Amino acid sequence: MDLRQIKNLMKEFEDSKIHKLEIKDNEFSILLEKENSKFVSSPSFAPVGSFTETTTVKEQGHSVKEEEVNENTLVRSPLVGTFYQAPSPDSEVFAKVNQKVNVGDVLFIVEAMKVMNEITSPVNGTVVSINVKDATMVEFDQIVMEIKE
Repeated sequence: MDLRQIKNLMKEFEDSKIHKLEIKDNEFSILLEKENSKFVSSPSFAPVGSFTETTTVKEQGHSVKEEEVNENTLVRSPLVGTFYQAPSPDSEVFAKVNQKVNVGDVLFIVEAMKVMNEITSPVNGTVVSINVKDATMVEFDQIVMEIKE
């Protein structure tokens, strides 16, 4: 294997969901292993719940007028990163508006420091809104999706 092939292999490995790869060929061998193989799921980091109270929301430094938040489950970003609706640009999206989802289904990915964190559904229900555009930045605790149980 030449250096160009090794670099291409490393790039493909980095972009994949594989966490360990070992190749042996005659006198050549290579072992690739990712340090952090754990995925973050929304229930462990992001507060999720149903709200019927009136709240004031601040967004990007300016106040948004008070409004009543409905009974939907709010799925929030557990970290700062880039929001992706699909595992790759040519793949089908994980979740669409009006799609039924079950507990544990992957809803979206937040990429942070080249780690793809799969965010899963905390409830069974129907996706009623996606509040972020694909490949845009999300903040910690930002509401990304709403699911009606």
